[in-house]
Amino acid sequence: MSSAKPVAWTQDEAKRVREMLMKFCGDEDTVCAVMGCRKSQLNWLCREAFGLPYAQAARKFELEGKAILKMAYFDAAVDGNSKALDLMAREHLDMLGPVERRRKVAAEAKAAERAEVEF
Repeated sequence: MSSAKPVAWTQDEAKRVREMLMKFCGDEDTVCAVMGCRKSQLNWLCREAFGLPYAQAARKFELEGKAILKMAYFDAAVDGNSKALDLMAREHLDMLGPVERRRKVAAEAKAAERAEVEF
């Protein structure tokens, strides 16, 4: 096995890796398979391309991807998409969906029954 340094990614290759990480398909094995490198080279390649070791670059770009996805959900909700509005409300306004609401009502009813039996 050669111990020579790998060739740094081109701008297009670095962009491809960044996009993979942002789209949640950038685990080490996948990146190595797509980019034709070894796991032992990832930290060096990411430092050259992004100024960060692989784990930090992966986390940074994953968070960017999540932010873009949340912004798209928000825009869709504001534009009247009822499913997006429902999902955003549940996540950010602590609202319950129909299933969770039924479970909560059933649990409260059982608790009330137990309280009545104890008296």
